This record gives sequence, C-alpha cells and structure tokens, in this order.
Amino acid sequence: MLLLFLGDAILIYLAYIISPSVRFGNITWGFVQPSFVVLGIYLFIFYLADLYDLNINFKNPKYIFRFLATISVSAVATTVLFFIFPYLKAGRREFFISAALACFFTYSWRLLFGWWFKNVLRKQKKLLIVGAGWAGKTLYEVIKGNSNYNVIGFIDDDPCKWGSSNLPEVVGGCQTLKNQVRANGVDSIIIAITHLKRPELLKCALDCKIDGVHVYDMPSFYEEVTGKVPVEHVDDFWFLFTPLAGVRKSVYNLKIKNMLDIILSLIGLVISLPLTVLTATAIKLESPGPIFFRQRRIGLYGKTFDLLKFRSMKVGTEGDRQFAGQKNDPRITRLGKIIRLSRIDEIPQIWNVLRGEMSFIGPRALMEEEVREFETKVPYFSLRHSVRPGITGWAQINYRHGATVEDALEKLQYDLFYIKNLSPLLDFHILLKTVKVVLFGKGAR
Repeated sequence: MLLLFLGDAILIYLAYIISPSVRFGNITWGFVQPSFVVLGIYLFIFYLADLYDLNINFKNPKYIFRFLATISVSAVATTVLFFIFPYLKAGRREFFISAALACFFTYSWRLLFGWWFKNVLRKQKKLLIVGAGWAGKTLYEVIKGNSNYNVIGFIDDDPCKWGSSNLPEVVGGCQTLKNQVRANGVDSIIIAITHLKRPELLKCALDCKIDGVHVYDMPSFYEEVTGKVPVEHVDDFWFLFTPLAGVRKSVYNLKIKNMLDIILSLIGLVISLPLTVLTATAIKLESPGPIFFRQRRIGLYGKTFDLLKFRSMKVGTEGDRQFAGQKNDPRITRLGKIIRLSRIDEIPQIWNVLRGEMSFIGPRALMEEEVREFETKVPYFSLRHSVRPGITGWAQINYRHGATVEDALEKLQYDLFYIKNLSPLLDFHILLKTVKVVLFGKGAR
C-alpha cells in the first residue's frame, strides 16, 4: 500500500511539473512551488476515496468510475484553491493538462502495480497451525477467507484427531512437524496452544526456525492479521513480556503527544467556534434544557472526570440505558440525530483534551457503571485505562458503537492493539481514518 502511495506521489508531482512544458515547452520555478499543494490535495482525496484498497481489481468498471470521479474532484479542489489564493500562480489550461496527465500516469501505474503485486509481491504463504483446539480453530476461522494464506493443516499430539475429516485436516503430531514443513514448503508455523507447551514441541519448532521457517505464537499472528489482541487467548505472562508502547515513558508519550493535543485543541476551538454557536442556538430553540451534557467518565489510571458533549437527548432520559447503542433511540431529539451523525456532538470534548483529561486519540471514555460491569466480565479490561481516553481511537474507527459485554470484549481487543502499538504513525493513520468516517458517516450512530 505504501509502495502504491509513493508511486502516486511521484507521478502526480511529475504530472504537475511537466504540464507547463506540454503547453509552453519549458518549466518555471514559479509553477514548481505550488506543486506540493496540488500533491497534498490529490493524495488526501485519493485516500478518502479508498483508492489504496489492494483487495479491489483495478480493472473493475466500478473502480475505474470511482478513480475518474476522484481525479475530477481533486482537479476541482485544486482549481478552487488557486482561485481563492491567486498568488500561487497557475493557469486553467495547466490545471487541465496536469489533471489529464495525473489521470493517465496514476492509472497506468495501477495497472502495472496490479500485475506486479499479483505475480511478484503477493506470494501466498503456506501455514501449519500447531494445536487443533479452541485457539487453533479460532485462528483458522479468522484467516480461512484470506487469500494471502493457505493453511496446509493442523499439527496436534492427540491421536484421536489425526486424519479428521475437518478442513484442513490434522496431519499428525509434533514429531511429524519438520517432515510436514519440508514436504509442503511451509513458510510459517503458528503455535496455537494457550497453555503449557511441551519441550518436545518447542524443540521441533526451533529446528524448523533454524531451517528458515517463521514461527509465531497465536496472539502475535492473530494481531498481525486482524489489528486486534485476542484477550481470551493470552495470559499474564504474555502481557508481562510483551512490549506495550502506550505505557512506555517515551518522548512521544510524555511530551510530544500532549503538546500536539494542546495545539490541536486550541486550533480546533477557534475553527469550530461558528459551528459551536450555531449548534448551541439550535439546541436551545428545539427543546428546553441545558446546551451541554455532562457525564462522569473513567479516564487515565481509573480517575473520573466530567465529559462534555452537546446535548442530543431529551432532558431526563439520559439515564435510561435500555436503548443504549440502538439505531433508533427514542431519547434522541431530531437535532440530536443530525449532530450525532455528523459527530458535531463531540466538539465540546476538545475542552476535555485541553484540560488534560482526554487525548484526541485513545480508547473511548466509558461511564462508571459500564466499567464496573465490564471489569468483572471481560479479562484485562482495566488495561485500557493505562492511556488517556480519546475523542477518536482504533476501536472507534474499526467497530460499531455497542453496549453489550460482547461489544466491550471486541472493542477491548482493538484498544489493546492500540496500547501495544501506539506510535506517531498509528495516531496519524487513525486521524485520517476518522476524517473519512466523519465525511462519509461510517460508524455513526
């Protein structure tokens, strides 16, 4: 995906740079300078339009239509920008030429990349899963539809499971592991045994690793494929010895992330001021009651704070939890549906970020009663309080809003992935995905 993105960046920049030479026969420095603005606009709109989804056939008519529509929107966006800021110096004909060249270059690159990716980069990996029990079957259910992997079979020391009719079958015990790897050209072995691993198994797996085969534990492989940590298949030792980037006393965690939160909060409050005034007025006119909704939530290290939102429900109905998470919640006002769908109701949380109670990115801040319930029913639930809660986060962009224990378990797996892999790049990725969610209403409730 990064390779496809970099190819686009080079070709869009090239299209804009050479467009004057197509018209005038020369390149001027005055035209080179705004090319970075054009490049940023194109790449951002390409991202929003999901043009970097590698699971789509680039020759599909729907994809071609979307691609052409994206080029058109990008060209219009750059034209409007240069009309508003005429000092950037660019002619309309150059815009037309650069858009046509960008369209030709980037789609040709996609055709070449599609062939290259399919025939060279995307080599299907052959896997052996060690353990045909609950963990092994859970992993297989996750990857069986993934074209990147081909599960050759299971390895299990229980003779009753050998030669079973299940797909894939149990091909033998750990003593056959090395032979199976060599006979089938296996690339990776996944140890899907949650509890005690026998020394004989570990020795066989080590022999395979020495031969150049990748050996994974089930949680690590599951995390790599799904973007979640399988909390039901890990234990205290796994958490003890697994690096958790989110709780590390790094420069990013202690200083940079907090500084960015403050800067973005101040910018966000200024930019959103007109919308804040308009929304506050509309809430006051529609129904009696306060403009803001305050609710006690659990934050960093389990400390409580008052979370702020624009009121989207009828006064006095907020405590009725039987409708929580439902699509047609009768407690929500007509205006409330609009501001929830557009995420405008979240704007006051910027004050929580500015006060240091929240971050822009992190696990969702939950109510006290939710935390009390889920901590008794969901393993390792309290670990999500090791980082500041966020307005948006990895779980929020990947999973629907819900209030059941099953929902809490699923979202916790995403939250733990974020805590384990927290980084500036992951935060930036979540921020971009959030923009897409807000613009297209995906995940809104």
